[in-house]
Amino acid sequence: ACYVKNDGPRPVAGRIAVRALEFASGVVTPLAAVAVALPAGAGASARFEIDLSAFDGSTHLLIAECIDDSGAVLSTNEMLFAPPSQLQLPTAVVSAGIAEAPNADGSIDVVVSASATALYVVLTSLAQGRFSDNAFALPPGTATVRFLPTGALDRSLLVSSLRAEHLQANLMPAPAARPYERPRAHLAA
Repeated sequence: ACYVKNDGPRPVAGRIAVRALEFASGVVTPLAAVAVALPAGAGASARFEIDLSAFDGSTHLLIAECIDDSGAVLSTNEMLFAPPSQLQLPTAVVSAGIAEAPNADGSIDVVVSASATALYVVLTSLAQGRFSDNAFALPPGTATVRFLPTGALDRSLLVSSLRAEHLQANLMPAPAARPYERPRAHLAA
């Protein structure tokens, strides 16, 4: 069973869109769309069922988005159904580039690119601030996030220290099986 919850001060009406992201191809397939209407206040929740019997957690990631009636995405949840060591992830190269000039609100766009599906893409920098999204799934292609500086933007520090990492690049390969060796007797002199 799945559930959606509204802890906000206003009622929420919209839908829950549930999709599956296939690691190998980057194809996102809709699995379900559930209409929801929740009153305001803590604890307002609704349960719903989705058939996941054909869902393979080693080859797919489940994405659930709560979308209001205006089309605004209120929340996105990316869920693994297998431990990272069991995921069949493609080898992905992830890179990030920074816009030449900041936006009117003082933020600056960061374009993140992936050659193949990358999970838990994490951006870090020595520049003071935060990214509008972090630790996200990225199908092959690009996504734009914003860097929101704390105080004045130090673009040169952001450019020189920006790092883009992801899960597959940090997984340890499985240790090679070693043949059994009989323990050697140790003789004391």
